[in-house]
Formats: sequence, C-alpha cells, structure tokens
Amino acid sequence: MAAERTSGIDFTGLEETFEWFKAKKNLFVGVALILALVWAASTFVENQQAETERAPWQVVFGGATDPWRATPDELAQMLADPKVKGTPAEPYLHYWQALRKQESGDAAGALELLAAFKRNYAGHLLATAKLPGSDFELRTAVERMEAQILQLEQWKAAHPLPTANPAPTGTTVTLVTDRGNVVIGLYPDVAPQSCAAFLKVAASLKEQFIAKLAPDKWIEVGATEAGTPVETKEFTENFPPFESNALTHFAGAVSFRQPPFGKGPFNPDVRIMLGTDLNEDGRSTVFGQVTAGLEILAAIAKEARKADNPQLLEKPVKITDVQIAGAAPAGG
Repeated sequence: MAAERTSGIDFTGLEETFEWFKAKKNLFVGVALILALVWAASTFVENQQAETERAPWQVVFGGATDPWRATPDELAQMLADPKVKGTPAEPYLHYWQALRKQESGDAAGALELLAAFKRNYAGHLLATAKLPGSDFELRTAVERMEAQILQLEQWKAAHPLPTANPAPTGTTVTLVTDRGNVVIGLYPDVAPQSCAAFLKVAASLKEQFIAKLAPDKWIEVGATEAGTPVETKEFTENFPPFESNALTHFAGAVSFRQPPFGKGPFNPDVRIMLGTDLNEDGRSTVFGQVTAGLEILAAIAKEARKADNPQLLEKPVKITDVQIAGAAPAGG
C-alpha cells in the first residue's frame, strides 16, 4: 500500500492549471491581438513619419538634376513644391539657390537671397556654425559666401573684363567682294604660328566663297560655292596650329575652325566671329581681328539660307581678290 503511494504521480495541480488556461483562452487571444495591433499601428506610424521625413529630400534628390547642378530656376521649382515647404530641406535649397546665382554671375541676386536666409533661418546651422576659412577667420557658411561675393565684386571693379581685343599690329589681309572689302589685321606677336599659316593659305581664298555661317555667332570665309571646305595644299600635318594666348573670341575675332581631330585633308576654314563667344576661348586660336567690313559680314549673315541646311547661304558671296599688305610675321 505504501509502495503504491510512493510510485504514483499526482497530476491534480497540473490539471487545475490546464483548466485555468482553457478558461482564460479568450483573454490570452485578445491580449495577443491587442499587442499585434499596437505593434502594427506603431510600425505604421513610424513608416509614415519616415516617409514624411523622406518626402522633401525625394523632391530634392529624386529628380534628373542634382541640387548642386540645378539652375536657380530649377531650385525655385523645388522650393515651390508643397512637400518641401517648412521642412529641413527648404533652407538648404535656399542656400544652394544663392550659390547658383553667384556662380551664374548674379551677385546682387545671390546677396539678396543670403540676406533673406539670415532673416528666415536665423537659427539654422548654415547661419550659426562658425568655421575657419582660408584666412582663418571664423565665419558661418552664409557669411563666407557673402564675403566671397563681395571680394569678387571688388576684384571685378578693379580689373574689368576687356570688351574687345587690342588693335592688331601685323600684316593685313583684305578680302575683296562685290559687297565691299573685309580687312583682317594679324597678331604675329602672340600667335606667330597661326599668322604664318594664315598667310600661306590666304591667297587660296581668292575665287572661293563666303557661304557658311551661324547667324549672330560666326561666319566662315573660303569655302566652295556649295559651302564645302576647300583642301589646302600648303600643309600635310599639324594644321591648323593651336596656340594659347590672351586673345578672346570677341565679335570680329578671326581663327581657324579647330577640327575635332588632326587628320587630313586639311581645310583652311577661316572663322570670323559675328558675336562674342567666350566658350570658344581655349578651343581655337584667335590670330586676327576684322578692322574693317565686319558690318558687311553681319549683313551677309542675315540673308536667305537654304531650307535643307540653314547654315548655308542660298546665294554665296564670292571673294574676287585677296590683298596682303605689311611685313610677314615671325614664326612659321
């Protein structure tokens, strides 16, 4: 009898516990559902908050143009987006807009935007955090940009950009046409190789035509009546020469059209600027300047052009003679 009592196991407590869990089953299921709903709701809120925080930056960085490459107008469009207004992205766009205006040469517009930045975002990091600049003076990012703009404007005032090349000092080449003469003066002192090359091919421009142009930009002299280049027999390599100098592609500047690669046949494509194009500086060498007759070329450039090729004149102007006067420039 004692043995039976010691070998038996009493499950009474376990059964009672199991019955209790069964009775409370619905309670546990309800608690689990509540916890799941709370987790889902908090996750949803976090995701919505994260999406809200990302939204303005998606406007700024999600487009085809990065903000540091965007124009002031493109940045203004970003600023007008409702997703940006009142967000942390807004002051940075204002700062980048001022920077773009500075880089585009609009110093007054940039300074105006920086003044507005200091008024509207006085507590922003860009207007409060002071860091040493190149002069070791502590300035905020906004203050540094203002100082750079003012310094650049002072430098420009003291060193204004030229509006024309200096008067040529060398040989003159006159292109004779039935519209009048076009006189080109050369710069042998700063473009000796180009001047020497031009004098070698100048005579071959006789009986050729003024036929190809980009209105208000440039006009070429010395093509065939059909507007195709004429091959020169004077050079077999290294033509046209390239020389770096301080002459600028102002209206009237003369240069050889620089081909994209140095391979024959070689064409004495002589390009005369009708308008100023500083982007051409460094691409081709200015070696001459029209001293008389630029208005003749400008008038020719306004004449009717071919419908299938708007760079070609319907009625090209013939160069009937080429006259060279003065001493030949140094170089060769």
